[in-house]
Amino acid sequence: MPTISWDPSMTTGVDSLDNQHKQLIAWLNDLLSAMSVGRGRGEVESLLDKLGGYAVMHFGHEEDCMARYNCPVAALNAAQHKDFVATFSSFREEFDRDGATAHLVVRVESELMRWLAGHIKRTDTQLAPCVRDRAS
Repeated sequence: MPTISWDPSMTTGVDSLDNQHKQLIAWLNDLLSAMSVGRGRGEVESLLDKLGGYAVMHFGHEEDCMARYNCPVAALNAAQHKDFVATFSSFREEFDRDGATAHLVVRVESELMRWLAGHIKRTDTQLAPCVRDRAS
């Protein structure tokens, strides 16, 4: 089963954001693992709740940081977060309706995991030069 890992290419220049990204990645990996091996509905539901709530909190913090450091991709970042929340909500609805089906496992892997890694590397890391510029 594929997993993703945080690596230095994901550095945003803000330690709290990097730590939150590490936590999001860990919980997303846990979710995929729990779904893939057929863990109980309650455990998967708990992971979905934890991941969904933490993502929303993280997105708010990240958007505040982008605004504070005048990051040029702040609006794009916020729009991408809205898309993630909508996609995550559709996954949650599918899980509530059908459980952890093979189809949902594939979607979590192909859509959420790839989205998160790609978003961090392509969008969030654009904050790093803004933080460096402010520090100098």
